Amino acid sequence: MECLSYCIANSIDLTRLDNHYKTKLGDYASTRSRDTLKLNHHNSNTTVFVFKNGTVVSWGVKRHQIHAYLDTIRLFADKPINLMVHDEFSYQISDRTAIEPHDYFDVDCISIDTESDDLKLSLSYGFSQSVKLQYFETILEALIEKYTPLIHSLSTQGAMRISRKQIRQVIGEILGAKSEMNLISNFLYHPKFFWQHPTLEEYYTMLERYLHMQRRVNAINHRLDTLNEIFDMFNGYLENRHAHSLEVIIIILIAIEIIFNVANFHF
Repeated sequence: MECLSYCIANSIDLTRLDNHYKTKLGDYASTRSRDTLKLNHHNSNTTVFVFKNGTVVSWGVKRHQIHAYLDTIRLFADKPINLMVHDEFSYQISDRTAIEPHDYFDVDCISIDTESDDLKLSLSYGFSQSVKLQYFETILEALIEKYTPLIHSLSTQGAMRISRKQIRQVIGEILGAKSEMNLISNFLYHPKFFWQHPTLEEYYTMLERYLHMQRRVNAINHRLDTLNEIFDMFNGYLENRHAHSLEVIIIILIAIEIIFNVANFHF
């Protein structure tokens, strides 16, 4: 069976989405909690968790079926993202809950000892956070790829064809991404769901470690710090270039004034 996770937006209005399912989509049962909305289809053993942070995690839903959910959920999304990021895992029913090799395929598989929605939710928190991190990892890679030519130009030619205003826009773009990353770092603390379900926290922790989430956050912030230093250097370079241009202008003006004074003296 499949467990699919998607990052589709910056955030999702769960209140409006819950109301939509309750009033217009009678084939589903929706259950709202503080930061999630659980959707169960009456005629199938499927569960979908929609998270306030703009992610969706499904259990038992086929890949060709999930898009019907996503199309509806996007209607209530804030700042939908153009590049949809997703991940997928296999899961199976077993005599214990663990991450272990699949019975038939050469992949890791989530084994769960019960079809409990609470157990699935405890694992879904981990999948939700992981796919959100994956989205930011994708953004960071795109930023590096986008601005690598500038770095190469400055290192090889000692100059680059970009204005000070454009550099400041670049720095602002990086700082904006870093600010969002820091919000995700705060989000990686154990969800409050486990205050009421402490016995399930071990499964969330198991998945958090398996997906290396804290290490990924640290790596992302480190690379952003490096980019900030590089573009601060670019900004300093442009400031120096601007100061040099002012010096040249002043020298030219002084030279013109001297020429006029000499001309007036002779004539």
